Amino acid sequence: MPIITEYSENNFQDFEWFEGIAVIRFYADWCVPCVQNFPLFEQFAKQFSVSHPEIKFGKVNIDQSPILTLRYHVYGLPSTLIFENGQIMQRIAGVKSLTEMHRILQPYIS
Repeated sequence: MPIITEYSENNFQDFEWFEGIAVIRFYADWCVPCVQNFPLFEQFAKQFSVSHPEIKFGKVNIDQSPILTLRYHVYGLPSTLIFENGQIMQRIAGVKSLTEMHRILQPYIS
């Protein structure tokens, strides 16, 4: 099973209705910061998947999912949303370091 699941309008209910923490990254293939920073996001997901397997990680390509992009008011890329029990708890705009991502997610985990 992949650590980071690709979401679209066809399967978005999996993270919207997920009971727990879900970290979803909105990106585009043409977005240079998104492409350059994706390995860091992947490393972040792998680290948390080991210590907290209950956290769901995903990504949404804005060009393939314009309805989700509008629904969640994603205007800058990359944008990462942290959901808890289907509710957006935090928006993270732009590129963040591994340390910053850990610090941001820490309050949502037990």
